Amino acid sequence: MEEKRKRRFIIGGMVIGLVVVGIAVFLYWLFIWQFEEWTDDAYVHGNQVVITPQISGFITSLTVEDTEVVEKDRILVTLDKTDNTLALLRAESELAVAVRDVVGLFQRVGELKAAKEMRKSEMIKAAQDYTHRKNLVKEGAVSKEEFEHSESFLVSAIAGVLFAEHQLRAALAEVENTTVATHPLVEKVKELYRRAWVDLNRCEIRAPVHGMVSRKKAQVGEAAAPSDPLLELIPLDQIWVEANYKEVNLKNVRLGQPAKVTADLWGDSFEYSGKVIGISAATGSVLSLLPPQNATGNWIKIVQRLPVRIALNPEDIEKRPLRLGVSMKVTIDTHDRSGKLLPAPPPAAPLFQTDVYNQQLEGSDAKIEQIIQKNSSFTGK
Repeated sequence: MEEKRKRRFIIGGMVIGLVVVGIAVFLYWLFIWQFEEWTDDAYVHGNQVVITPQISGFITSLTVEDTEVVEKDRILVTLDKTDNTLALLRAESELAVAVRDVVGLFQRVGELKAAKEMRKSEMIKAAQDYTHRKNLVKEGAVSKEEFEHSESFLVSAIAGVLFAEHQLRAALAEVENTTVATHPLVEKVKELYRRAWVDLNRCEIRAPVHGMVSRKKAQVGEAAAPSDPLLELIPLDQIWVEANYKEVNLKNVRLGQPAKVTADLWGDSFEYSGKVIGISAATGSVLSLLPPQNATGNWIKIVQRLPVRIALNPEDIEKRPLRLGVSMKVTIDTHDRSGKLLPAPPPAAPLFQTDVYNQQLEGSDAKIEQIIQKNSSFTGK
C-alpha cells in the first residue's frame, strides 16, 4: 500500500508539474511568443562604393591597403600627371592668346573712333571750303576747276566718314555688350582651360566617403581606364540587416515595428536595437539569375522567403562595428500592428551624397582671372 501511495504521489506530482509547465508555456506564448517573429537567416548588408578613375592614366602611387579605414577626401590613388599638366599649360597659353586677341578688338574700336572723328573733321573742312568757293565762283574770284576740285574733296570726305562709320559698327559688333573676360572668344577658351584643370585634378583619386578599404585591385604601374574598379570603400555607418523570413511568418509584420538583433560575430551578450523599415517587393528566388518556372506537371510547393530590411541604431553600430555578410539573429516585436505594409514615397532629398567631385573645379576661376588680368591689364578693361 505504501508503494502504491508513493507511486501515485510521484505520478500526481509529475502531472501537476506538466500542467504547470504547460500553463507557463501557454502564458508565455499568449503574452510574448505570439508577438515575436524570429529568424537566424539574416545577414548584414551595406553600400559598397566602387572607386574607378574618371580619366585614363598610369597609376603612380597608392596610399591605402585592404582593411584600412580612410576619411572622406583622402587621396587613394594617383595617376601620372605629365600629359594633363602639359594640356593645362597649353590651355593657359591659348587663353592668353585669346585675351590678347580680344584686347586687340577693343583697341581697334578705339582706333576706329579716332579715325571717324578725323574723317568728320576732314568732311567739315571740305564742306566749308566747298561753301566758300561756291560763293566765290559766282563772283569769278575762283576758277570753275578749283570749285569742282573742292566739290570732289567734299564728296570724298563724306564717303570717308561713311566708310569709317561702317568699319566702327563692324568693330563694335564684335565687342558690344562684353568685356575682355566675358567675350565669346575668351569664354570658349576658358571652358577648355577648366576642362584641362579638372582633368589634372582627376589624376588624384579621392575617397568620396568615410569607409573601410576592401577588394583593392590597383597596383603601381598599371594602366587604369574609367571603367576599371581600383578598390572598394565600405561605409560601416551605412549598413542594415536583411532578415529572410518565411512568407507564412510575415502576416503580422509591419513597418516601424521594433526588432532585437544579435550578431554571431559578437555573440548574444550584445543586442542591437533595430526597426523594420521595408519588406522586399519580391522573394529571393524571383530575383535570382534564373527565376523558377512552376508551370510544370511535377511542381512541388516550397515555402518562399521574403527579405525584411532592418535598420540598426547608429550608436549600437559605433559601439560594436559590423562587417558586411556576417550572420545575425533577428526577433521582431509584432505587438503594434498599426504600421503600414508599404513605405511612403521617399523625400526628394538624397539619402547619400558626396561633394568630393565638386571640389575638382575649385581654384580654376581664380587662375583664369589671374591670366586675364596679366594679359589685359594695360587696356583698362
